Amino acid sequence: MKKVLKYVAIIFTALIFTQCNEKLTAENYNVCDIQKVYTKNAAKVTISSGVWGTVSSMEGNCMPPIAPNSTTCTNCAVQRTIKIYQYTTLSNATPSANSSVFYDSFNTALVAQVNADSEGFFQVNLPAGNYTIAIVENGKLYANGFDGNGGISPFSYNSGAQKINLTMTYKAVF
Repeated sequence: MKKVLKYVAIIFTALIFTQCNEKLTAENYNVCDIQKVYTKNAAKVTISSGVWGTVSSMEGNCMPPIAPNSTTCTNCAVQRTIKIYQYTTLSNATPSANSSVFYDSFNTALVAQVNADSEGFFQVNLPAGNYTIAIVENGKLYANGFDGNGGISPFSYNSGAQKINLTMTYKAVF
């Protein structure tokens, strides 16, 4: 009888782990179908003046596949803190060692900070102006983009609700 109970317990445990893995996969699918996430997040906007968008992270081999090969690239919404600074140039930033996309700090004023939800959605009210936007990743500022004047991840905001989707690509290969 003890052996039967032991086997029942093993089977029961295996079923629980299978169910957990299926749930996890379903949840990941929901946040990794980035086009559906973008559509869902657009319906969450409640601001009338400021910026909103989705934060995501691309990982894997994101080179265009050549048939019959496939790609391992994923682009999933992620929950992160977004920081918006006054327009910041490279001369006003402290880069992290050996990185062109991570910074320890910006020497400009922090204008706004907001946390994205579990589907990567964020929104924040802003006055008109020129800004730099960064994602907090592992305690560093991730900012991947420059303008012709050395501005880091720059954007201009004038009026209305402006969409800005942010994608971290440091874990992807192109």
